[in-house]
Order: sequence, then C-alpha cells, then structure tokens
Amino acid sequence: MRAPESQRLRPLAVWLLAAVAGALLLAWAFPRAYPFYPERWQVTREEAVPIALERLRDLGELPRDPYVVARMAADPVLDRRLALAGAGDPAALRDSWLGRQVFRWGVTVYPPGGHAEEWFARAEVGSDGFVSVLSLRRPREEAAGELAAGEARERAAAFLREQGFDLTLFGAPEVRTEERDARIDTTLRYPLREEALGEEVRYGVEVTFAGDRLTGFSSWLDDPARSAHEQELQLPTIFGSLNLLILFIALPFAGALFVRRYHAGEVGVGRALQIAAVSFAASLLLVVAASRPAAEGLSIGALSRQQVTLFGGAQLLFVFFIPLALTTAVSWAVGESSCRERWGGKLAAFDALWQRRWQNATVARAGLRGLAIGLLIAAATVLALVALRRHGVTAPAALQLEPWWNHARWPGLALLFYCLPFVLFWELFGRLFLLSVLTPRLGRVLTALLVTGLTALVFMPPVLVLPFAWALPFWLSWAGVLVFVFLRYDLLATLVASYTARVVLGAMPLLRSGHPGFELQGAIAVLTCALPLLLALRHLLSGEEYVYRWDDVPPHVRRIAERERQRVELETARNIQSSILPELPASLCGLELAYTYRPATEVGGDFYDALPLADGRLAVAVGDVAGHGVSSGLVMSMARAALAVQVAHDPRVEAVFATLNRLVHQSARKRLLATLCYAVVDPVRRTLELASAGHLSPYRVTGAGRVEALEAGAYPLGVRAEIEVRARWASLEPGDLLVLFSDGVIEARPGGSDDLYGFERLERSLARQAGRTAAAARDALLADLLAHTGDAPGEDDLTLLVLRLP
Repeated sequence: MRAPESQRLRPLAVWLLAAVAGALLLAWAFPRAYPFYPERWQVTREEAVPIALERLRDLGELPRDPYVVARMAADPVLDRRLALAGAGDPAALRDSWLGRQVFRWGVTVYPPGGHAEEWFARAEVGSDGFVSVLSLRRPREEAAGELAAGEARERAAAFLREQGFDLTLFGAPEVRTEERDARIDTTLRYPLREEALGEEVRYGVEVTFAGDRLTGFSSWLDDPARSAHEQELQLPTIFGSLNLLILFIALPFAGALFVRRYHAGEVGVGRALQIAAVSFAASLLLVVAASRPAAEGLSIGALSRQQVTLFGGAQLLFVFFIPLALTTAVSWAVGESSCRERWGGKLAAFDALWQRRWQNATVARAGLRGLAIGLLIAAATVLALVALRRHGVTAPAALQLEPWWNHARWPGLALLFYCLPFVLFWELFGRLFLLSVLTPRLGRVLTALLVTGLTALVFMPPVLVLPFAWALPFWLSWAGVLVFVFLRYDLLATLVASYTARVVLGAMPLLRSGHPGFELQGAIAVLTCALPLLLALRHLLSGEEYVYRWDDVPPHVRRIAERERQRVELETARNIQSSILPELPASLCGLELAYTYRPATEVGGDFYDALPLADGRLAVAVGDVAGHGVSSGLVMSMARAALAVQVAHDPRVEAVFATLNRLVHQSARKRLLATLCYAVVDPVRRTLELASAGHLSPYRVTGAGRVEALEAGAYPLGVRAEIEVRARWASLEPGDLLVLFSDGVIEARPGGSDDLYGFERLERSLARQAGRTAAAARDALLADLLAHTGDAPGEDDLTLLVLRLP
C-alpha cells in the first residue's frame, strides 16, 4: 500500500535541500580552502604545447617530428609555504611570482626514437600563458666557445626582455660558472625584489649558457625551510603507497573466500564479470587518455620515450588495473552473497540500476540520497579546512588533483575514468565485502568501527591534510560516514555518495577555472554524479518500489534460498525428533542411568528409551534407522512410539521385535532398514535378557575391569516380513556397567581422516570405567571420544546409554 503523497514528499524535500545546501556551501568554501588554484585559467594543455614550441625555437632549431609530452606540473611544497604565509590574505600571494609557480603546464620535447632520459628541450607555461621555463639540453661533453661575464650579462638581459620580463622588478644578476669536460657553463641569477615569503626566501629567474651558447632560462627558489616541509610529505607518501598495496592484500583474502563459496555454489560470477569489465574498461580509457604524460619521468632500460609510454601503460594495466578489476569482482561476488543473507534490501536499488529497470522510486531515492550525502561530505571537508586554516592546517591544492587524470587532454572525462574503478573497488571491498562478511562474526558495532578504521587508513580521501596529524580525523570522518550510509541505507547510495564526493572535489578546479573548455569538462563530470537520479527522476514521487521477479534472482541466490529452506525444514525436523526422544532420570528401578544423544548435521534415525515395567524390571533399547533425512526421522519416530506401546502391552523380547519389524517393513518406503538392541534388566534377580536385530552388541563391564561383548544378533528390522530372534540371558553382579550405543560412536573420526574410533579404542576406554558411576563412565567415554575426533562434527547420530547395577 502506497504512503500518502505528503509523507513521501517530506523526506525527499529534505534530501533535495541537503543537496542544494551542500552544493552552495562547497561553492563558497572551496576557493577559501584552496586559494592557490588559478581562477583565470586561460591556457589548456593543448594550447600550452604550441606556445612552448614557438618559444623554444627562439633558442634554436627543434628536431623534426618530435615526440612531445605535456603534463601538469605542480609544487605542493610551495603551495604549503604560501598557504601558511597567506593565512590572512591569500589573494595577494596567489598573484605573486611564487603563486603563479604552483601550477604550470610542463612541455618536454624528445627527438624521434630518443631515450626516455634524453629530452631535447623543456618549457613551462603558466595558466595565463606566461612562460617561466625555456631550456635546451646540451650534452656535458659537447664543446663550446668561451663567454665573458660582461657579454653574458648583456645577452641575458636582452634575451629576458625579448621574452617579456620587466627587469626593473629584478635585482642585479649573480654570475656563476661551472666547468664541464669541454666548456665552461655560465648561469646568471636575477633575484626578484618581491618578498612574498620574507627576506630569507629568495627567488627569481636564471639564464643559462653552455659555453657561449644560450640554453634558456628557468625559475629558481632558495628556501631554507623547504626541506622541513618536504619531510611533511613523507608520511602521506607512505600511506599513499599503502593505498596501492592494499589491493594485493585484498585480492588473495577475498579470492580465497570466493573460491570456497564458489565451489559450495554460494556465489555467482555473471555480474561479477560484468563489474570487472566495467572497471577494466574505465581503467583502459584512463590509461589511453593519460599514459603519455603519466609516464613522464619513467625510464626502462634502453627504451625510447614512446616505447616507455606504451610499455608503462601496458604494465599499469596488467600489473595494477587487471588485479583491481578482479578484486572488485570477487569482492562483489562474496559480499553480495553475504549481504543477501542478512540485508537483501540493501542491494535492491543497485540491482534495479544494473538491470536497467530504473523506472521506480527505489533507484531515484538512492540516487538522491547518494548525491546529497556526497555533496555534504565534500562541503564539510572544505568547510573544516577553512575553519582550521588559522591553526596552520591546509590541504595543498597541488595534492588535490589525483594522479593521471589531471594530465589528460579531457580532464573531466579522465576524472570519471579514474574515479569509477577506484570507487567500485573501495566501496565493494571496503563496505559491501568487509561489512557483510565480518558482521555475523563480530557484530554490527564492532565491525563498523573496525571497517571505519581500516578503510580510513588505506582508502584515503582525495584531501591530503597537513600537518599529517590532522589528516586522521578527516579520514576517519570520511570513512565513517560511508560505513553509516551503507548500514543505514543501501549500496547504491553508498557508491553514489563516494563517487560524488570525489568527483566534485576533483571537478571544482575545472568549474572555477574561467575557461569554457575546462568548465564544460567539470560540468560533465559533476553531471554523472546525478545520473542514477536523473534516470529515475520522474518516478521519485511515484511510490513504485523495485520488486524482484523470479527471473531477476541470480542462480546462486536461488541455490542459497533453496538450501536455507531445506535447512529450516531439517532444523524443524531435528527439533521435532529431539522432542520425541525422552529425557531419562538418573535412576530407574534402582538402576543408575546416564545417557547422551548428539544428532548429526542432518535429521538422523537414532532412538533410545528406558521403560520401567510393572514387575520392577527395566526395559532399555537403542535403535538406528538407516540413512538421514526426514524419511529416516519419521520412521524413527514411529518405531520409538511403537516400542513404548508394545513394551507396555507385552515386554517379551520376541513380541517387541515382531511388532517393530512389522512396522518398519510395512511403513518404510524403499525398504529402509532399522537396527535395534533391546534388553530387559531385573535388578532384583540380577539377570539380563537381550536380543539384537543388526545392531551393535552392548558391552558389560565388571567391577574387576573385564569387558564383555553381549552378542545376540539377528538380521535388521524390515528385511523380511517375519523376524526370528533368539534372546540371550546373562547374570549380572553388583557394580556391573551395561553400555548400549549406536554406530556414531564406533565410526567417529577426526576431520579429514579415515581413522575411525573403532571397537579397540572403545573397549580400552570401557576397561578404565570399572567401578565408576554411570554418569562418570559416560563422561569419561565421551572425553576419550572427543580426544580422538577433536572438533570435527559427527557424520552420524551418536547415542550412548550406560546403566549400573547397584
């Protein structure tokens, strides 16, 4: 029955307001938390390349058909220094010489087929098109003419003016020389009069000559505190490596559970392979889009720069992204199986979206929740950074941009290709797998705390906070919110929240760049965060929920459901069986009595009873219906009831066996067999009358420790319409023990072993029970049995009945 529209509208309105509030707060706080992102980005990566090549030609001819690599160059240490110095007014520092050096486009030119380390020329182009580095590489052994200091000053000054530098902003140059093998190199350092970081930090531009040949200019910075700030990045670098290493820990861990459950038929592979394909496809597109700039700085033997790019991209795919996709797949397979057993509803929205059945409120609601929570996570993160800036807490903008995607030609699309496989891995392993698998073992609260701590350390959010001691609260909060979202709502909301928080933080620099191309890229990226909501938007208020059809249920889930149904039926049958079997007192007719009954994992056929007779004797019986399952249990129940009725009417051995044989023969389908050991004990005359129909012979243990098997056998019940049994008589002495048992005692064995407990071990144990009470003898027998089997579950019912003559 659908809820009234007003009741459906109220919570949805709250989520919509939360999403709008998150977006507005993020837009307000982001430039204050990251003041050194360029706000007027006039030059893209593609536009920086022709600028760099044209300016490099001022230094000389470039190779024909060069191999050009363009990538974003960022300086997180300088970002940190400027953030600390400009805590009060960062705008002034953002427009300073140093502020313009935080982000640049680095352009490197290689000759065709050139070695990866043998670049020909380099340039750095700022976001506003300003060129801060132009450099030609000259081999150390190349000879060149001499250059006088005066001539060097004149040529350097003229060159800088040609490049657009206002030398009135610089002090007099410092001339430095360095001897090479066949020449003397000269460097002229022009210090800026600007003192953005105080007088102890000197910086400017330097012009270099290889002998008498001009090789270019570059920025320089002498910062005494730089080393200390570089050390701040050591721990983040280590934890960043853990973020990668956790993959190779998670894969065998999740893979082992997957293999075990796959062989048990409890997991499916269809959707797991589809998820792996999506993850790998996104990774492949990311590598294609960003491998050339991402491989810059990598060198592999004698390979050229082009070959390193191809080999490095292939290596990244096979060594990292394929294991990432596999881990994501097995995490889904195992996590989904475990989750459906406890929280099947948490997968409904994800199932509907994956099956392209998003025309319902289930998908729309999850998409809205995830979008709102993701925006709030991102907004809360940057608001905290703004509030803590006065305490020296910053998140360098240069570290905000994730690896690879910021170098791509289309950074917005590359951002999606980056976030999709990683978010799938982080959330399917870190939330679905860990929470679903560990909760039954550790409980909900302890598991939530454990998973929050673990994922906070190894799945770091895209905000790297300095000093590093302040990073942990951010990481714990981020991870804790996502754990809460999964436990409180569902998987799709968790995935969308995680994806949204990361994508919007990565897209904000593009949205605020002021460049139409970048803004479009950022808008595309953010739009994908709302895709699940947009697909189902018109059904948001419909009240139509996703309902599973039988065809929607994966085969392995059907198997699990069928097994669960059978388990419940068997458990019910076992409970009924246990309730039918009697609870015996510690003594009957003057005889001590002790017993134990342990059912196997399935419904078994063991039964027992001890029935006092009117003349003071005691009738005891232990039986076993062959096989397991409900049919055996039903025959056992009938046999035990018939035994009680027959003993009350006529307890003679012949009469009891005739009645039970007729019952089993006529009632059991497929001619199930049953065994029975029946005895009548007279405690006054100290006599025993017994017979057995295919059952194990009972033992008599005398006070002197002699163990005697009381054999009186016939074929099992139900074999023929009529049965012939011969009763055996035996005399008993005070203190004698009479032990009846089922084959579950003899056939008990350790797990994975064929070493049965057997008759010899039983008889040695029985010999040690002489003189003990019935209860003490039973406990000792069970202890010896446990010492042999360990914790291995019994494959058959175990029944043990011990009587002691006073």
